[in-house]
Amino acid sequence: MVALRISALAAGAKIEPPWPRGNLERAAVLRELENAPGKHLVIVHYGPKHASHLDWVYNRADIDAAKVVWARDLGNEQNQELLLYFKDRHAWIVNADDPSPRPEPYP
Repeated sequence: MVALRISALAAGAKIEPPWPRGNLERAAVLRELENAPGKHLVIVHYGPKHASHLDWVYNRADIDAAKVVWARDLGNEQNQELLLYFKDRHAWIVNADDPSPRPEPYP
């Protein structure tokens, strides 16, 4: 196996698909909000056919001190609880399954 891999490397042949680079759309939204003034709460909406390996919702260890906090869309009632808890933040919603997901002000 080692000889096969070395031969493939020397010949420039690809024997494995490239590693995924991660969620580039989430990274772009995070970068945008980190450069915006204030603190932010991003509520992420997933469609029924969302690919589970493309998760958007993960946070820093100290959530309350984070500039950007991510949360799943849990419906209006539970989202209101989040909005009350994080009342000092700008609230956004992102549809993770859009072809070009962008943060929109939470209604």
